[in-house]
Amino acid sequence: MTDSSARPAERIPTGIPGLDTVLSGGFRTGRTYMVMGLPGAGKTILANQACFHHATQGGRVLYVTLLAESHTELVSNLNSLSFFDASRLPDAISYLSAFNELEQEGLEGLGTLLRKEIRSQRISLLVLDGLVAAEEMAPSPQALKKFIHGLQVVTQLVGCTALVLTTGGGQGLRAEHTMVDGLLILKQRTVGARTIRELLVRKFRGSPHLLGRHSFEITSRGLEVFPRLETVAEVNAPSAHTGEARCAFGIAGLDTMLAGGLPMGSTTILLGPPGSGKTLLGMHFLAEGARKGDRGHYFAFYDAPRRMLAQTASVGLELAPLIDQGLLEVSFRAPTETLLDKLGAQMLEAIRTRGARRIFLDGYDALTKAAVRQSRVARFLAALVNECRVRGVTLLFTVETASAFGPEVKFPTRGISMMAENILFLRSVELHSELRRFISILKERNSGYDGTVRELLINGQGLTVGSSFEDAQMLMTGMARSPAGVPSRKSPRGRRGA
Repeated sequence: MTDSSARPAERIPTGIPGLDTVLSGGFRTGRTYMVMGLPGAGKTILANQACFHHATQGGRVLYVTLLAESHTELVSNLNSLSFFDASRLPDAISYLSAFNELEQEGLEGLGTLLRKEIRSQRISLLVLDGLVAAEEMAPSPQALKKFIHGLQVVTQLVGCTALVLTTGGGQGLRAEHTMVDGLLILKQRTVGARTIRELLVRKFRGSPHLLGRHSFEITSRGLEVFPRLETVAEVNAPSAHTGEARCAFGIAGLDTMLAGGLPMGSTTILLGPPGSGKTLLGMHFLAEGARKGDRGHYFAFYDAPRRMLAQTASVGLELAPLIDQGLLEVSFRAPTETLLDKLGAQMLEAIRTRGARRIFLDGYDALTKAAVRQSRVARFLAALVNECRVRGVTLLFTVETASAFGPEVKFPTRGISMMAENILFLRSVELHSELRRFISILKERNSGYDGTVRELLINGQGLTVGSSFEDAQMLMTGMARSPAGVPSRKSPRGRRGA
């Protein structure tokens, strides 16, 4: 008997981080793909990066240019990129200018040249750079379509994958653009003062692929694509162990309020104004997990590692030994022009590759600055939360309230329930002419908890959650009142800023 079940098509990986994920493994062998984008969008770098990766896999590459740019200049520009390897030239990768051939012999002569070179050199990856020149030389739209069809026939017969680069002629999608097996569009657009690069797979015949816009950047390493987190995060049922175990903070009073800690695999918001203790609380959570063998990862946006270590050491929390042991990792990124999906890719790496069991994201405001479209932040976080649930990872992230005092506290977005199961509220109040911190549990899903409002003390010996405020009322409004006749407490509290 023979197996007649469908087999996956053979692939040519691009080696471009993130792009093979978007393309479900890479380009299909023997197919023709068009990469379209305005000058400067990154088409040439994408194609060359794929070429050099293919050469390292034992393939043979022919890069044909139809533009007036010399190959010396092209190679000189590529030389600054880390993927460029001069030893691959010309045996594995050869560059051929067909500009004169096109000018003198037209599309028919160009087609003859390509067929000859593909067969004689046994090419497995062909790049045709500058289709716009062929469009200009074509006597009619029908002639250009005939040329593309002929290219498809020969590449499919010999099993050669072809990438055709074009600007699109500035006229949008045309008939010849729809003839190919796949169409990748590279764009760059300005949002405020920022320039954002995005990749869109408009078509990819015979294969699944990730839909929508995916951001990318060009660095000295070449292109790196960051698939939208919503398209790559886990969507399966939560881990069977989720919620069975508790993840403690290592702060006795708080762990008592939480009946032992946060449920494993849950997500918690630390809500409060600046200086209320959110960051120190999150670091205690990671440190307690590390002491118990749970690897933690701290995503910081405001305090560089050295400053963070000094801050935690000032309250008796020594993190350097945990970092040295590999039980705690720290990632710092200034909240300037970070890409939201780049952050998402780094978070997935921490979870899937580095094995983080506790993650502290400090904080929500940095995500809103990284997002081009603010409406995406809630969906981004919902995808991250689901990934953590499925894998049994416990997530904390801080949310800064707009005001430090006053009767009203606003959540940063609607639909907060889909972003977190638990909410811890931290705040400062003025009581008896003294500024005092408190902590309370606004929500802990599917779990019993102590709903009292308790004092949070921060000093050189660490964080302490004390007893409830028996001498005050209306603490949650930010305008505390003491019952008549109740004296103030004068015990020393040596506080430090959080």
